[in-house]
Amino acid sequence: MRSECVAVLDIRSYNVTFLIGAKGVNGTFVVYDSESENYDGYYAGGFDDKSSFKRAVAAVVSSVRQNYEGVVDEIYVGVPAAFIKIHTKGHTISFPSKRKISATDVDMLFESGLNELMASGRCIRRSGMYFSLADNRKCFQETDVYGVSSASLKGALSYYFIEENFYQDVMEILRDLGIEQAKFLPNTLAQSLYLFPQKRREGYAVLLDVGHVNSSISVVYGNGIVHEQAFDFGVGNILCSLMEQFNVDYAKAEEILLGANVSGEVGKGEEWTGKDDDKYSVWQINDVIKCALDELCEQLEEFFNTYYQNKQNDLFSGAIAITGEGAGSIIGLDKHVTNRINRFTQIVYPELPYYDKPIFSSRMALLEMALNDCKKQSLLYRIFNFFGGRKK
Repeated sequence: MRSECVAVLDIRSYNVTFLIGAKGVNGTFVVYDSESENYDGYYAGGFDDKSSFKRAVAAVVSSVRQNYEGVVDEIYVGVPAAFIKIHTKGHTISFPSKRKISATDVDMLFESGLNELMASGRCIRRSGMYFSLADNRKCFQETDVYGVSSASLKGALSYYFIEENFYQDVMEILRDLGIEQAKFLPNTLAQSLYLFPQKRREGYAVLLDVGHVNSSISVVYGNGIVHEQAFDFGVGNILCSLMEQFNVDYAKAEEILLGANVSGEVGKGEEWTGKDDDKYSVWQINDVIKCALDELCEQLEEFFNTYYQNKQNDLFSGAIAITGEGAGSIIGLDKHVTNRINRFTQIVYPELPYYDKPIFSSRMALLEMALNDCKKQSLLYRIFNFFGGRKK
């Protein structure tokens, strides 16, 4: 790979995208090449058809590599919430006397916290919701504690464990393609850090990622995910309901969904006309979509009641952010969720030219995280932070 580029594999519940990109100017990206391919998808229990997934990954990686002038020897792989388990822990380390906190001390905090956690499995990432020093000063950025003198360091820490079968499946496919090195990134963490401003994450922030056959809800605080749940619901469920209700094929169901809008009331006599001049009741279309979306809302209510029944006011000080395939293809999704669960919602997406659509949130967020990780591996960056970073 060119030193300024990274290769990213974005795995969605019905589609995989492989891209090679670099940092652009003013927070933008330069995408040198990108390919996407549909496959049979995954559910909470794993891939529907692993061979279909393998063919899709091989197709997109091979296509991009053929057109890329450099060598792809390492890939950053986005791991969906369905294959991630999150453990959180409050942890403190103390020093014999005051010392200037460095990156090494923060690493020590994470490592000792992981050892005390006693959780089994493969930990692919760790992040801090916040850190605090002996004077109880709270810092949301890890770099904010560098160079500050303190006799102790405390953190509210999040650890991300990958499902082993998923890890082995992906590594097997990549090795068959001649790629031995892969780094795994929690998808929803990448999206949360990218889509939510830092100030927004200094309170509870909620991200709803509506995919094609699998969706997830994540509660973020600082730079860590507190709770997360994936469930088998997405655009595909609505398409199936439309196919069954109107006795149409998949393509026609997609056309109907893309032409629908469930944000307002309609009369029972109003009709929608397709490109083949076929007509369907708008009221019936909206009723089918809303009934399907109610399944999503029930999942959300169950999640909030399980983890946040006594913290509703803190959790919902801001709008629930909605992104993913569903946010782009189901017009009125946000308003229906708002009315159904009585919480404000907001569609979010990358603030980028061309990529300013919810369907691009995942791949742009992963590209941002991969590029940041690549930067942190540079020699100058590591030397700088080893000696405490910038003083406060």
